Amino acid sequence: MRPLLFLILLLTSTLFAQPKLESLSSIPSATLDSLNDTAGSFGSGATYDPNIKTLYLTTDRGPGDGNIDFSPRLYSIPLPPDEKNIAFAIQSHLSAHLYKDSDGKPFTGLIPNSSDPEPRMKDGRRCLDPEGLALMEDGNLLLCEEYMPSILQFKPDGTFMARLIPPENYFPRNPTTSEIDFRESANRQEGREDNRGFEGIALSPNGKTLYAILQSALTQDGGKDAGATRLLVFDAFSGTPKSEYAVRFTDPSSLPEGGKKLKTKNLVFSDLLCLPDGRLLALERDNRGQDGSTKPKAAIFKSVCVLDLTSATDLFSLPDKPYSLRKTDPKFKPLNATQPIEYVKKNLLFDFRDLDLPSQGLAWDQIPEKWEGLALLSLDRLLLLSDNDFLTPELTINGKKIPFPKCQLPTPTWLFTIKLR
Repeated sequence: MRPLLFLILLLTSTLFAQPKLESLSSIPSATLDSLNDTAGSFGSGATYDPNIKTLYLTTDRGPGDGNIDFSPRLYSIPLPPDEKNIAFAIQSHLSAHLYKDSDGKPFTGLIPNSSDPEPRMKDGRRCLDPEGLALMEDGNLLLCEEYMPSILQFKPDGTFMARLIPPENYFPRNPTTSEIDFRESANRQEGREDNRGFEGIALSPNGKTLYAILQSALTQDGGKDAGATRLLVFDAFSGTPKSEYAVRFTDPSSLPEGGKKLKTKNLVFSDLLCLPDGRLLALERDNRGQDGSTKPKAAIFKSVCVLDLTSATDLFSLPDKPYSLRKTDPKFKPLNATQPIEYVKKNLLFDFRDLDLPSQGLAWDQIPEKWEGLALLSLDRLLLLSDNDFLTPELTINGKKIPFPKCQLPTPTWLFTIKLR
């Protein structure tokens, strides 16, 4: 066995012995980036490049849930892997790069309002709702997004390179015409739910396999109430989907007493991360916590788990592929939590309550709702970030001050590092 491989196996074999909170800090919601815009939502996705010691963070589509015109962007932050004050490093070096389409024009985060077979505005601008990041071996980045949903490849300066497309049953469709339609719909019957596309992405250590997870189930599977979601696996070189797995959400009844306040629809997966030994980590959480309101619902379940695909059923390998068909196909079957298949095994790595955050100065009624960023800084050091959704009472966008009525209380971006062994 090669010495380096032995070292990696030795380190990762004990990686999960005793996850422990190392540091906890926050970044004010009024922080500005290098373009002098409000630097919100940069906890939407994260990845770390150890070769150039740079942390990459992505915004989502912008403030107002896609109703305020904002150009989504990628942030690059110089960050030695042993950096202790990560919040200060981020706040001091929010170097912003706008995501640009194949024509070199910035994407907008606005909700698509045209019937074009690509997420667009009527004025021709392409729409993008970024959510997760993964680093490629060559230093370029893979980004998962919700509108299509799809995977986009970018250079570190935001230059578009390629797009990876999911199977047809993932595309949102017009409930009347059954045509692909990215506009919002109250009664959609097929494809990803609005604002529930690809939420997490991870690349295997050898760079050959790409994983993407839906925030919740497709509408034809039961949407938020299905109890399970899809983990789609791409060949990273060809961009072709090659396998697919079902991942159940945690049963709320299995949680402590507070779980009685939760239903399956309150749970989501919000990021993925591939460890050096090939194991997958996933962020699973409820939709409760600080959300900019004066009376937020206290968080109950925030967790990081390990996904094991070893014995899970590859849905693409089944005769007739019933779970991968359009709803109109007579052989279609909905992929919910009660099907006769083997689901991905899920083992809890840690619950946020295990970290005893209140003893470190973060009370449970202050814990933000949207924990969405995972990045491995070293073999045994994990960074977690929240997405604060631009929650500050006054936004700065394109040099203009914009009141943000959605927010009554400024919500900082929280982050902490975890020692995994």
